[in-house]
Amino acid sequence: MLCPPLRKTVLSISCRGGNKVQLTQKEMMYLKDAKSQEELCIAKYSNYSQQVSCQQLANLLQQIAQHEQQHLQTIQQIMQGQVPNVGSGGQQQGGQQNQLAAQSGGGGTTMQSGGGQGQQQQGGQQQMQASQAGGNMGGQTFTDRQICEDLLTTEKAVAGLYNTATFEFTNPQLRQVLAHIQQEEQEHAYQLYNYMAQKGWYQAQ
Repeated sequence: MLCPPLRKTVLSISCRGGNKVQLTQKEMMYLKDAKSQEELCIAKYSNYSQQVSCQQLANLLQQIAQHEQQHLQTIQQIMQGQVPNVGSGGQQQGGQQNQLAAQSGGGGTTMQSGGGQGQQQQGGQQQMQASQAGGNMGGQTFTDRQICEDLLTTEKAVAGLYNTATFEFTNPQLRQVLAHIQQEEQEHAYQLYNYMAQKGWYQAQ
């Protein structure tokens, strides 16, 4: 059985014009935490996608890694005082990501090319993180089930972070953006749960 595709309601990375948003100290603290969590997620998904034995699972992890990359770019934009749009442009991007994920065999994560030089630098940092995050730590190799359990736990924690952060932001547009990311993190968790349920690894009580 194939996993159902992720919903194509990803964030558009276009930004509103006008003056930059002034962020409070608490808001910046949450953004820094979110940035660190997104970097860790990208590293985990990228690394794990190279280690799982199931190609279906590898494709799913690569696809989610691309979504997490978009989340990271969005958080960085907010940290710079920009207000990303949540618009219909994300549907086209989501379709492109699904197509890329279907075409990418085991050859690593395919990233969007819109980030330019800064994204290349991020990619280098994420590769370093990927060597430390998950999969093969201290010579210990995890099973596909253990990898899914780790990622599901990670998604629950990240979704909780965004849920709290949403209520701490004063700008209504930024609250909408963070709530949208939180919804996508829930979708990631559902995709992992659905795969595990198909394998008999996760049974609802």
